[in-house]
Amino acid sequence: MVNQPNYFWQQLKAILFAAIVLICVFEFSKIDFWINDFFYSYELKEFSLRNHPFMTQVMHHGMKTAMYVLGLGSVVVAIVQLKSRSSLLTARHVWVGSLGVIIIPALVAFLKHLTNKHCPWSLDVYGGSVPYAGLFETHLSQFGSGQCFPAGHAAGGFMWFSWAVALWFIYPKFARAILYLAIVLGLILGISRMMQGAHFFSHVLWTAWFSWAISLVLALIFKIIPVKQ
Repeated sequence: MVNQPNYFWQQLKAILFAAIVLICVFEFSKIDFWINDFFYSYELKEFSLRNHPFMTQVMHHGMKTAMYVLGLGSVVVAIVQLKSRSSLLTARHVWVGSLGVIIIPALVAFLKHLTNKHCPWSLDVYGGSVPYAGLFETHLSQFGSGQCFPAGHAAGGFMWFSWAVALWFIYPKFARAILYLAIVLGLILGISRMMQGAHFFSHVLWTAWFSWAISLVLALIFKIIPVKQ
């Protein structure tokens, strides 16, 4: 069983540092555009995979449904395991993991309505009509409401951070495996939508950041991580 009294402060510092890095790297460079240029055909003036059947039906709708089903399944399995006499889980661990796979996608979806950021496919540089606006800039009302930041699809993978955090101190090896799986799934889901022109890479990474922060907040609320230095 892991015992790291400085865990909370390490995580807090890491989260703040990650936010600063994301802002500095993506707000003061063209990295987002350099990456998305690989998926955009300037000859055809479109993201070639935007309406591709595999990307739409499998990677978008199919994977989204699969993540929701697996998330619900993890809640059911955790509740069953909680009732086992040999279980190291407590109700607090189950609450953190279960609420995480529900709250993270829901909150990311809610934030998409608040941030008013348009998808790359809507931007004038990629054949659309909307001028690009940075993270701290706003679009004029004439361009309508954008709903592409953070990356909602990637949240289906990064939501598993909550289970990694929930199990970190009682099943560290299993929690680490979940963490790696969450990163891989989040990136696969996020990049698949980038290939269709729905997001920039920064959108995907900010989704990971929000998922990480939400998981840590839940762990604090249910007191499963130490705070004292």
